[in-house]
Amino acid sequence: MPLLKKLRPLGKLESISAACHHLGFFNNAAVSANYKLSKSSAAELVSDIQPTIYRAVAEVIRRHPILSAIPVAEDTPDPYFAHLPSVNLQRSILFFKRSKLYPPLSSRENSWEDEELDWILENQHNADFKLDYGNLPFWRLIILQNPGREKISLAGQNGLSKNEDQLSESNEFTACFVFHHALCDGMSGLIFHNTLQDALNAGLSVPQASTKWVTPPNDSLLLPSIEELHSLPINPEPPTTTVTKAWTGNTIHAPCETRFKSLSIAPNCSNAFIQACRKNDVTITSALPALIATVLYSVLPEGTESLNCNIPVSLRRWLPQDVVDGAMGNWFDAFQVRFLFSDQNSEDSTDIWPQAQKASKAIANYLNASPSGPYTNIGIFKQIPDISIVFNSLLGKERDTAIEVSNLGVFTNPTNRENVWQVERVVLSRSAVVSGSAITITSVGGGDGSISLGFTWQKGVIEEDFVDLVITGVRKYFEALTKANK
Repeated sequence: MPLLKKLRPLGKLESISAACHHLGFFNNAAVSANYKLSKSSAAELVSDIQPTIYRAVAEVIRRHPILSAIPVAEDTPDPYFAHLPSVNLQRSILFFKRSKLYPPLSSRENSWEDEELDWILENQHNADFKLDYGNLPFWRLIILQNPGREKISLAGQNGLSKNEDQLSESNEFTACFVFHHALCDGMSGLIFHNTLQDALNAGLSVPQASTKWVTPPNDSLLLPSIEELHSLPINPEPPTTTVTKAWTGNTIHAPCETRFKSLSIAPNCSNAFIQACRKNDVTITSALPALIATVLYSVLPEGTESLNCNIPVSLRRWLPQDVVDGAMGNWFDAFQVRFLFSDQNSEDSTDIWPQAQKASKAIANYLNASPSGPYTNIGIFKQIPDISIVFNSLLGKERDTAIEVSNLGVFTNPTNRENVWQVERVVLSRSAVVSGSAITITSVGGGDGSISLGFTWQKGVIEEDFVDLVITGVRKYFEALTKANK
C-alpha cells in the first residue's frame, strides 16, 4: 500500500464497521436517487452525461473531506483514517444503461419493483473495498442511465403522425452512492445527493470541460467521531425483558452473501399511509416496524410469540449543529422494540396500529431517557478493546433480532427556480450483516412523494420465497389502504 498521510483514529462506532468489513461480516450501504431534468430546454446543455457527472462529483469530494479518507489497519484494535492524495473518477464512477424505461408505466399508480436497480445494488453489496487497497476510495458511484432516444408516433391536429423524442439518455439517470459505513451513516447518503444535485445545477451554467482526476486539499481535517462529540451515556438501569418464543431466522453463520429487493410505493399510496399515520397519532418510523411485524406474523408458523426489532436512530440532533449540520460522517445509535403476537388485533390481522402505538411509546422512551437525550447502546463498545473478537464469538449462536427497520426520512428538492435537476425516487439499501437481523427493511421518501422500501437478507438465513411473501403482504397493505381512502 502506498504511504498515506494519517488523519485521525477511528472512533469505536467507526471501528465496528471497519472490523465487520475486514471480517467479511458487512460490506457497505447505499443511497440511490433518480435524477431528472425538470426543463426540456436544459437537455441541450447536457450533451454527454459523463463529463457532467465527473465535474459534479469532483465538487462533492472537495466539499466533504471524508470522501478522500480510507480506513487503515481495520484488522487491528487501533485503526485510523488516511488521506488519499487523489481520486480517479474513471475508476470510482461506473456507467450502465438500462434495457427498458424506468419506472414501468403500468405500475406508477400503485407500487413497482426495479429489477435492474436491484440487480446492481445486490452485486454492489456483495463487493467490498479491498480491491487495489490504498489507491481507490471507500465509496463508489454507479450511474444507471435511462435508454437512449426513442421515437414515438403522435397524432397531429391535422390527423398526420409525427415523430417526437420521448426521452434522452442524458436527461434522466439513477445515481447509486455506495459507501463504507465507517465513512458515512444513512443521513450522509442524503447529504451526498443534496450536494451532488447542487453541483449538477451549478454546472449547467459553466462550460462542459471536466476532470477525470480530483486532488483533494491535503490540509482538510476530518470531522470528529461521535465519541468526541457526545458522552454516549449508558443506561444505569437497563430494562429487563421476559423470555418468549421469538423467531430470528437461522443461526449466525459466515460467509455472508447478500440478497436485496426493493419496492417503490407510488406518491398517492405513500400519501394515504402518511395520512393514516397522522390519524393514528404515530410517525412513519413507528408505523413501518409495526407493518413489517404484522405481515411477518401472517406468514410465520403458528406458535411464534414475539419478534424483536432493531431501530437505528440518528444522533445528530444531540450533537453540535455547527459541526454536523449538512456534514457527512457516522453518528447514529440503535435500540430494540419487541412486538408480541398477543398485541395483534385478533379481529383484523391487517390492523397495524396497536403495534404502531407500542413502537411509538418505545421510541419516545428511548429519545427522552435522560436530560441530554437517549442512553446510547453503542456506548458499551467504548469498553471493548478489540471489536473483532466479539463478532467472531457470535458465530453459531442465535440472533438477537428478527427484523431491523431503518427510516431515513425524506429527500426534499430545493425550491430555487434554478434547480433544474430534480430528484425523484430515492432508495436506501445495505448489505446483510452476518450477526444482524434475519431481514432488514430500509425506507426513505423521494422528492416526488414516493416511499421506497428495501429488503435485505443473508442467503441461508431465510429463503427468497419467504421474503417474496413479506413483500407481497406489504404491497397488498398499501394497495388496500389506498383503495379504502378513495
